[in-house]
Amino acid sequence: MEPVLDIPIIARGRIIMPGDDAVTYKGRGGADFRQADPHKHIHDLVLGDTARLADLHHTPMAEIIDLLAALGERLKLDGNPLLQQSFELALMAGGLSEPILRGVYDALPHMFEPASLTALADKTIGLAYLDGWVPGAGAYSNVSIRAVGTRQLHITAGNVPVVAALTIARAGLTKSDLLIKSPSNDPLTANAIARTLIDLAPDHPVTKHIAVAYWKGGDEFMDSQIVRTSRIDKITAWGGMSSVRHIQKFLQPGIDLTALNPKYSMSMIGRETLESEAMMDEAAVGLATIAGFYNQTACANTRIVYVESGTDEDEISRVVELGRKMVAAYATLPPLLSTPFTTRNRELEAEMEAAALDDDFYHVEGDTLNGGFVVSKFNDRVDFYDKLNNRVVNFVPVDNLMDVIKWCDDTTQTVGIYPEACRADLVDAFALAGVQRLVPLSGGDPMTVYAGMHHMPPGSPHDGIEPMRRSVRWVIDMKPVG
Repeated sequence: MEPVLDIPIIARGRIIMPGDDAVTYKGRGGADFRQADPHKHIHDLVLGDTARLADLHHTPMAEIIDLLAALGERLKLDGNPLLQQSFELALMAGGLSEPILRGVYDALPHMFEPASLTALADKTIGLAYLDGWVPGAGAYSNVSIRAVGTRQLHITAGNVPVVAALTIARAGLTKSDLLIKSPSNDPLTANAIARTLIDLAPDHPVTKHIAVAYWKGGDEFMDSQIVRTSRIDKITAWGGMSSVRHIQKFLQPGIDLTALNPKYSMSMIGRETLESEAMMDEAAVGLATIAGFYNQTACANTRIVYVESGTDEDEISRVVELGRKMVAAYATLPPLLSTPFTTRNRELEAEMEAAALDDDFYHVEGDTLNGGFVVSKFNDRVDFYDKLNNRVVNFVPVDNLMDVIKWCDDTTQTVGIYPEACRADLVDAFALAGVQRLVPLSGGDPMTVYAGMHHMPPGSPHDGIEPMRRSVRWVIDMKPVG
């Protein structure tokens, strides 16, 4: 039996350890943890009086960026016992294998590099607007605008721990007060980063405006007490649709919700790919990378591949061959990107077995340990497309890639494209259909493909919006003309 881990509530520079009022929670993966009862610490978690934001409001952005950069230097896994504890718990409770999770944690310091932080704040908001009132020009010189920090609640997701670091960085860069509700499958990463900041600068305004706690999803008492206009201005919900729907019950005018709800991602393969073994090999590596990175736990992972192909026996056999090449390419992915699973996904395998029995309509190969695929022999995805995981992908033949638009809406996040010759004919139509990101699958090497789909400039949109720009309040100050 695993020991129960004590996790503190972080309350604006204070560390509140569980005591007589401790509550034990069932973490995912058997990783149980204990925390002080959040019901008894609501006033520690929320800011209330907006006047208390003045210290952060008047702190220069250069000083905030220097602090966050110094924090990043302390987020190296090998030298931070708090992160090491967080890593071990995330390994038990989360869905990532040790090499992948280690790679995620090793990336944390890079998220706080000063040049990137500066570019992130300046591109999405503008440093001048965060540090003071920016006057207009000419006839509008009497009008000044400023971006003002807000009181924020972030309901974070635990599928990838970088969300915790990203949330803390964004709050600091917007001079905002932050309350993080941690997820049950990663209850310690945000906590560990906040405690590291307390060790670094216990009295700094950024430190004094970070609170972290866990409470059960659906806890109506907690949410009704916290989600009030007197306590919260902005909410960012990273969770599943159930958590988004739950929090919407408490919304009222004056509270703005940014819902980073679950997304589905896919890839599209042009007809000419199936006519060339070399192109099929390159596309297979691209598909293995976009489907396999983080072991298909991210919203950006491909789960459905639409292939421009007919449905006669010869053409379906080429799609099957592409699927086989993709599964073979999984073995070439470096462990920091993807690894075989150690536990079967019984629910998904049951769906695959049922589809295999219906061989007039589906071709099924592989499993949920090493990866697999289901080829639809007609122009539609499988009924269980939303359950695809464990590096299992559905290949769907379509007469024309433009036909894929009917499956796209604002829940469609990332679309992989191969070959690049297809892009120009697709990009505008799919942008209008709701797709948020189109990425290349070319390159032939997993790390090249991965970089090609993730190397974006600081301040790039996220899920079709600019979350940092939405998280501040834009205020206009108009002086008399002349």
